[in-house]
Amino acid sequence: MRAKIITVFTVVVLVVGVLAFALTRASLNPGSPRADAARALVAAEAVLRVQAGEVERWLASQAADPKVREPFSAGTGQARSDGATSVANGIKTATSKAPAIAGLEPSLVAIVDAKGTALGRDGSPFLRGDDLGGIYPALRAGLAEGRAGSDVWVTPARNEQLLVSWAPIRGEDGQVLGGLVLGTALGDARLTDVANQTSGATLWFEVKDKDGYRIVAQSKGGAPDLASAIDTKQLEAGAASALSTGQAVDVAALPPDFGVKVGPLGGYGDGKRALLVAVSRANAPAATTLLFPFLGAIALGIVLVAIAGHVLGQSITRPVEEIEEGLLAIMNGRTDLRFQIEHAELGGLVSRLNSLLSQLLGVSEDETGAPPAAMALAVDESLATQQASGGDSTALGAEDEAAYHARIFADYIRAKKSVGDAVDHITRDAFLARIVASEKQMAQKHGKPVRYKVEVRGKEVILLAVPLS
Repeated sequence: MRAKIITVFTVVVLVVGVLAFALTRASLNPGSPRADAARALVAAEAVLRVQAGEVERWLASQAADPKVREPFSAGTGQARSDGATSVANGIKTATSKAPAIAGLEPSLVAIVDAKGTALGRDGSPFLRGDDLGGIYPALRAGLAEGRAGSDVWVTPARNEQLLVSWAPIRGEDGQVLGGLVLGTALGDARLTDVANQTSGATLWFEVKDKDGYRIVAQSKGGAPDLASAIDTKQLEAGAASALSTGQAVDVAALPPDFGVKVGPLGGYGDGKRALLVAVSRANAPAATTLLFPFLGAIALGIVLVAIAGHVLGQSITRPVEEIEEGLLAIMNGRTDLRFQIEHAELGGLVSRLNSLLSQLLGVSEDETGAPPAAMALAVDESLATQQASGGDSTALGAEDEAAYHARIFADYIRAKKSVGDAVDHITRDAFLARIVASEKQMAQKHGKPVRYKVEVRGKEVILLAVPLS
């Protein structure tokens, strides 16, 4: 019995455990790292494009201020430079109150002439006379066309690593006098902020120069530093393909749970110099990571099933074994033997079995030679473990012992007859002796006096043990 119970429920635990593992594993679909990298790249480029557009619009509004045109009407070159520096300082101060530039940390504000030659910059006399239009042709071309624009300025020799936007400054006749230039820092912090606003994937900023392709900025807090894990030649090939086609391409340089996407940065210059690289990694845990906790839970479930199966099986097999041994003894000649088993589920069966033995052997239960206490009674002692309460407990406690004995015997006989049981073999003395002996046993077992109340449950007569108040 115990083995069967344990086996059946062990199979149940195994089936449920395996099914739960399969469903959990399926629900944690890692998705496609390459698709995630592609989405991260598109989102990051969109943020940088929007930032460039907002800076350009803000610069255009500032360039329309007549005060910005004043340096161009100064009589001498020194006066023009000093006036340009003063205007640049004022623009730099205004950036702190501009929502469009909040958080971008402007590093450069400069005034240039129509050809892109610097007249002056904020906070310093340096840069005056520098041919910025010659170094960064996109600036000169934008001013020549009279349009605002943005570009990537990365020149190690000049210690410049900026994302730059400009807006043309026009005279009263509408002619382009020069330009208002604003540069924001391009570094790890800038890319980290963009990654946090979008996908959280690792981002790299890559530029093309005479020495090839260089990673000049990298976001933090995403996937680990994987620059050394990617084949440099594959990354360069992907970058070259992206710049030539204008489309993002995959870089197959990592294990399957990684995705790398490289694409040109639009909205800055001609889109042929700067690139964004997005690196994504599958977020779902490996199958082995999930397997061990599930195996531990299954093992614990099997242990608990074994313990519960042993306890449950023992509660059933022990009285069955007693009945089996008793029947064997009766078959061997002990016709006076009757069963003394008090069991919540088997008590009624034992009572019927004793009655059947007495009828088959032609011996009344009080003539079996066994002590009066051997009479089998179906007893429910569930209430005996509870505190005394209710009218039944009070009434039973107040009843005279003789009256109680007379009444319970009469109730028992009446109940037996109502369910069709034979009562000719039940004598008053034997019944009361059994009742008294049982009450003493219950009192010793539960530490409180009890009396019985007769109940009929279906086709079975039960003595309900009621604790006295």
